[in-house]
Amino acid sequence: MKCRNLFILAALSWFAVLPAVSARESTKLDSGWRFKIGEQGGAEQNNFNDHDWPALSIPHNWGWEEAQQGKNYYRGPGWYRRDLNLGRPAQGKRYFIRFEAAGSVADVYLNGKLLGQHRGAFSAFCFELTKGLSDSGTNLLAIRVSNATNTDVAPLSGDFCVFGGIYRPVHLIETSEQNFALTDHGSPGIAWQQTQVTAQLASLDVTAQISNPVKTNRELVLTARVLAAAGQTVASVEQKIKVALQSTAPYSLRVEVPQPHLWNGLKDPYLYKAVVELRTKDGTVLDTVEQPLGLRS
Repeated sequence: MKCRNLFILAALSWFAVLPAVSARESTKLDSGWRFKIGEQGGAEQNNFNDHDWPALSIPHNWGWEEAQQGKNYYRGPGWYRRDLNLGRPAQGKRYFIRFEAAGSVADVYLNGKLLGQHRGAFSAFCFELTKGLSDSGTNLLAIRVSNATNTDVAPLSGDFCVFGGIYRPVHLIETSEQNFALTDHGSPGIAWQQTQVTAQLASLDVTAQISNPVKTNRELVLTARVLAAAGQTVASVEQKIKVALQSTAPYSLRVEVPQPHLWNGLKDPYLYKAVVELRTKDGTVLDTVEQPLGLRS
């Protein structure tokens, strides 16, 4: 089967979402994986014998070698397994696994239990690990990924290949109990919306999805800042909030940037840095999300 290269361009009208985060720990899980093509009954269980599975690193996919030779390539399931040794889970911390993408349907297991399924090959997704982690600190991740044809998963046809595998990085993320919701469709839990931009003023609405898993209401401080490319703060706002108990809820801020420096493509690709923080009343930072921000009139 001959294939042309398929290039997918995500065009965002006013900013690029390439989140970098602080006040949370993120570790790439790129090594230590084992893989076997085909269906493997019971491969999600901790006691499954995978000693003969080849070791590999992520990112990884299958099918491209056969396709480059003009041959038919395999479309079906494959399994990945990896030990996850965290030590005893820390009290007051939460743990997540975030996939930048997997093609095309992924079922994610922790210690034999299904965390969830993601359908679609081109978007990020995230599951929380916290409640399923072993007190011993020794855990097993197992992921079944399939590029078999599904009538509800695009693309269905075309002059390109539909390879399988975990073909983008995987991250283990540790946060505080209250955080910006990582499970908000694989996003950083923060959305910046350009409400109105002129040469004199840029009005930006910020929505933060804040997750609080405990039964206690907590008063926190939500802040948003816009930094110029040189690093100085050009706009900031903060608001005291009371986070809802045992839920994830949206909280909003408005930030106004005077005399904004507008993004103008290759001629002037100017980007601000947008920073949103969740703090305690005494100033302790619980979570931070930083994103590049380009403004257009």
